[in-house]
Amino acid sequence: MKIKTYTAPTMSEAMDLLRHELGENAIIVSTQRLGTGAGVRLTAAIEENARDDEIERLYSEEPQESEFQQSVRETLTYHALPSSLIEKIILHVKESKKKNELVAFASALDTVFNFHPLPEQIKGQAFMLTGAAGVGKTVITGKLATRACLSGRKVGLISADTVRAGATEQLVAFTNILDITLLKARSPQNLQSHIRALRKTCDLIFIDMPAFNPFQPSDMEYLTAYIEAADALPVLVMPAGVDPTESMETAEAFAEAGAIYLLATRLDAARRFGGVLAAADAGRLTLCEASMSQNVARGLSPINAVSLARLLLMSSEESDSVTRKKS
Repeated sequence: MKIKTYTAPTMSEAMDLLRHELGENAIIVSTQRLGTGAGVRLTAAIEENARDDEIERLYSEEPQESEFQQSVRETLTYHALPSSLIEKIILHVKESKKKNELVAFASALDTVFNFHPLPEQIKGQAFMLTGAAGVGKTVITGKLATRACLSGRKVGLISADTVRAGATEQLVAFTNILDITLLKARSPQNLQSHIRALRKTCDLIFIDMPAFNPFQPSDMEYLTAYIEAADALPVLVMPAGVDPTESMETAEAFAEAGAIYLLATRLDAARRFGGVLAAADAGRLTLCEASMSQNVARGLSPINAVSLARLLLMSSEESDSVTRKKS
């Protein structure tokens, strides 16, 4: 048995102290008035096992998830999101009679992630497409330039990728079709002067950067120098289907260098999108666009919470369907 004594100015205050520490099951052993102005002394006792059992019960009980929350958890687990990110999303999944499941799921995603299309309405806005090797930066640069041209805007195109063989030739193929002049930037200062010149006549400017190794400090320092010199919005290009842990580390490195947006590619060629979402969360990057096709003229569109929720649910449901057919 545990015995505890409390001293307070009044009996009600002493009782409050008792209930706060020992709970409602405590037994009052004695009370004593200490004299004028001295308050009261209250002695109480409680069986230690009963109190310990109550504490253990409170801490061992797990909150019950709704059937809908369990369904969302299964979807996120299928897409291989990190467990901490899954818990963060589940925390915001609220069911409502006024919302269907897709909208409720989208609402949770909208709370956890940032969504915003690339701000292409600003005249002279420049976008710097950056990322690791082989993520499709050059194709994305061509897609963005094509989309802008098809909407009637005058486009400027710059290639800072002077290292990779064939990089410039690939962009030249785009520029010949779109009737755009391709400029080459060989240094941060050279890039800065090109952007200033193009802003005089162009509505939008797209910059194809070389590949950077996020785990090589010298590469990140080089990228930072370009970002600081150019008045452009850095967009990290990242493919779907990558390892979530490595994508998180990659996003953190590019975000530290100055990346603001994340553009997801190869969503048509991947079944799991946890790596992209883990990257957006780790780097606090704004999800802006998604590439669903290798076709340059289409397959690139803004992504928002509803389209992402639909994509996640559809992919996991298709996988379940395939698994059931095989079994």
